[in-house]
Amino acid sequence: MELIPATSLTALILTKNEETNLNRCLNKLTWLERVVILDSFSTDRTLEIAKSYPNVVICQRTFDSFANQCNYGLSLLASEWVLSLDADYVLTDGFIKETKSFIKDGDKMGYWVKFKFLVFGKMLMGNNTTPRAVLFKLSQGYYYDDGHCHRLTINGSMGNFRSCISHDDRKPLTRWLNNQDGYSIKESEKLLNPAAQPFSLSSKIRKTKVFAPFIVFFHCLFVKGLIFNGWTGWHYTLQRTMVEMLLAIRLIEKENLSKEQDQDVKEID
Repeated sequence: MELIPATSLTALILTKNEETNLNRCLNKLTWLERVVILDSFSTDRTLEIAKSYPNVVICQRTFDSFANQCNYGLSLLASEWVLSLDADYVLTDGFIKETKSFIKDGDKMGYWVKFKFLVFGKMLMGNNTTPRAVLFKLSQGYYYDDGHCHRLTINGSMGNFRSCISHDDRKPLTRWLNNQDGYSIKESEKLLNPAAQPFSLSSKIRKTKVFAPFIVFFHCLFVKGLIFNGWTGWHYTLQRTMVEMLLAIRLIEKENLSKEQDQDVKEID
């Protein structure tokens, strides 16, 4: 297999305790001369796994935010193009073929890709994710934080992959729940911040604290057809619904705490 030189394309992966996912991700990146892993001081076998791949370079940085971590990772690269991935992404052969074509003859600054979700290794009929720009010219992209998310700004025109990336996260449920708890705090702070307006329609629905869990539940099961995926479809649906329920609880909590603090100030005055 002909290696893509590091001067043309480098993959960047952020990690923190990804031993359950990393092998599947790196096994589909052996066609790259260099893969940079920016690790947030993992305590499991993540680094051991990464060191077993000859094309992997490991760096470490204390995590503060996704955008800061990603931008620091970009600063470590010297290639024309970057492939920005999560450790639970598994590239398809079609995606790899298109990537090689884009970095050779593409006329765009970056490219969007859609995802296919796997639960317990089984492909779902659909999911609630939106396309993400994972391939872009290093000099034209930077990240910024948006609530619990990190988003990419590309200076220039964008194209689209025809192929998808498989999202195959097999971390334990306890780890997932802990992550979602942290995400709900950041997202609730964003939704209750007046400076964050104007809000998108989905954010306005979430702020009602009532409708989002019901909408997501029925959207996953019936619009996306996950009811036909059996228990894996129910697993994904219940996870997505729980995310919205947790966010609603956080919003209720923060709003009531804010009212109590305002009342305490009035009583002092």
